[in-house]
Amino acid sequence: MPLKPKPVTCACGHTFTSSRDRSWCERCANAVYYHAKDKNKYKLNNMYITGVIVAVITFLTYVFMELIATPLLSL
Repeated sequence: MPLKPKPVTCACGHTFTSSRDRSWCERCANAVYYHAKDKNKYKLNNMYITGVIVAVITFLTYVFMELIATPLLSL
C-alpha cells in the first residue's frame, strides 16, 4: 500500500516528493527514508543477513573438516 506523498530531504540537501518507504536521491544516489526510524531497520536487517551467511559458512567448514577431511587425512 503506497504512502501519502511527502517531501523528503536527502543529506546532500536535495528535496523531492516520495511515497515509498525507501527512495533514492537523484542527485547523490543515497537512500532516503520516508520515516527516520526506518534507517535503523535496514541496518539491522543487513547485519542479520550477514550474520546468517557467516554462520552457514562456518557450519559448512566445520562439517567439511570433521566429516570429510579428517577421515581422508587419517588413512
